[in-house]
Amino acid sequence: MTFGQLLRAYRKQRGLSLTQLAAMVHFNRGHVSKIETDKRPPSVSFAEACDRELNVGNTFTTIASALEAAARHQQGWVQPAQLPPAKQNFVGRRDHLTRLDRLLPGDEQSLAVPVAVISGPPGVGKTALAVQAAHRAVNDGHFADGQLFVNLQGPEPGTAAAPFDVLEDLLRAVGVPADRIPADLDQRAATFRSFLHGREILLVLDNAANAQQIYPLLPGSPGCGVVVTSRSRLPGLMSLVDAVRLPLAELCQPEAAMLIRAIIGDVRADAGPAAVTVLAERCGHLPLALVLAGEHIVSHQHDSADTLATELKPEHARLNLAEGDVVLRNAFDTSYQALDEQSARMFRLLGMLPGHLIDAAATAAPAGISQDEASRLLRGLASAHLIRRQDERHYHMHGLLRAYAADLARKLDGEPERAKAIRPATDPVPALSSPLPSLVA
Repeated sequence: MTFGQLLRAYRKQRGLSLTQLAAMVHFNRGHVSKIETDKRPPSVSFAEACDRELNVGNTFTTIASALEAAARHQQGWVQPAQLPPAKQNFVGRRDHLTRLDRLLPGDEQSLAVPVAVISGPPGVGKTALAVQAAHRAVNDGHFADGQLFVNLQGPEPGTAAAPFDVLEDLLRAVGVPADRIPADLDQRAATFRSFLHGREILLVLDNAANAQQIYPLLPGSPGCGVVVTSRSRLPGLMSLVDAVRLPLAELCQPEAAMLIRAIIGDVRADAGPAAVTVLAERCGHLPLALVLAGEHIVSHQHDSADTLATELKPEHARLNLAEGDVVLRNAFDTSYQALDEQSARMFRLLGMLPGHLIDAAATAAPAGISQDEASRLLRGLASAHLIRRQDERHYHMHGLLRAYAADLARKLDGEPERAKAIRPATDPVPALSSPLPSLVA
């Protein structure tokens, strides 16, 4: 018997109609009908549902798995395994991992491909979380047909990868010969979706610039899953595809200290536990800064965290944290250089304003713009995760980003502008006659 003939035989033996079986396995009646008549190959997830509801052990799962393996062999399917290694010292993010564990395998009753968007400021650990969640899903038995990982190289203008080029790499990765890769973007996207149809593939799109960059790369078939990381909230994405947003913030104090301890070891951490706490605070609980600090202690063979905690007392020293070719300031540079001139000027201004809460009223006057324009610019900076919304009116800026903005202001803006920034918001300030210099290319 074929799979379809065997399924029909078991269904009739149980006295079930096609509609009843479809309801039991949570698949469309037409879908089940096509499988019974051998017009459509069964997926493993469908076979597992049939085994469970008809109580026939692994009968259908075994057949479906063999059919899929044979189909892949015939079509020259290459099983990609492109995930980077998971972090050995991964700390925290329990709630985010739980949500991703539930989301990525998808819902058997839904035809939609699950898409998770992890967004947050530079250095917050978006890629580490995406890779950790991806490995957990694979270890749980999901996405057996392969995993694809792409660095989209956003968000700085001129560096973001073009979907046309990315699709060529993805098609090659799944075994499509070079002479069969279309020369048109839409055709490449369609070919990619066709090749993934009926397969369980996890696609990790790292460092996305915008929604338009992502959309042509998305699979169209249930069974696949997508994780996107971005420094932007990716406005417009929800109008193109259903997506679950997972904003990421810095670690809490205990997790930040735990990450330093995991890197430098218990002996060094126990030699100066108070210094570990101070060091975590001076790194702003930001994972990239914490990792660089921990690596610095190990590579310089310090006996404890005391020396580095003292060295990082000045804010400029924290911005210059570096190990190898990874520099904290460079991570901030990439986000800053993606801003337009007005937004870049507003960002620098925020580094000079006193206090921790930011609102349109406090920024409009020193910027020489209206409150409506100030609100628009603040919303844009929040979308780029360079500030974080506190409530309906107020925003908050991470301490390291504030120090970075203030450092830029000292280098690029004149003393009169700095004086305007610290003037009380009630003082009238005339509009600027010309824009300030900017690093924006």
